[in-house]
Amino acid sequence: MCHWNVRLLVNDIVLALVINTSATLLAGAPLEWGTWYPFTCVAFTTNVVAQLLIPTGAIAESLTRALEGKAIRPYCSIFVENLIFVTIISLTEAFTQVGVATMIPVWWSTYLWLVLIGYVTSVILFKIPSKSEA
Repeated sequence: MCHWNVRLLVNDIVLALVINTSATLLAGAPLEWGTWYPFTCVAFTTNVVAQLLIPTGAIAESLTRALEGKAIRPYCSIFVENLIFVTIISLTEAFTQVGVATMIPVWWSTYLWLVLIGYVTSVILFKIPSKSEA
């Protein structure tokens, strides 16, 4: 379970915008308000529900325990959490857009790029100092 705060919600909104916009562009679909906005909402809602149900922080901490004390650990943890969320969000969006029959090929066609884009976005968000750090 995550600790809810304004920064987390802003990060969720940014990631929903970035992931949905990237998925739309990678799929070759036009950026039209009538489809872009609802699927951004799907991405945001899916992310929030996943945060409520999946202890991604604990999973990432467990999988990166061997890196404790090393500078690379936060980046590996971010990768694990990003991988979980991008997988869930992109599968949900593929299902919502094309249904179960063709969702896996549609999902796979953009998945690796979305993992990379989501990871870079998450690292950038991580590097932005919070008010208490500034």
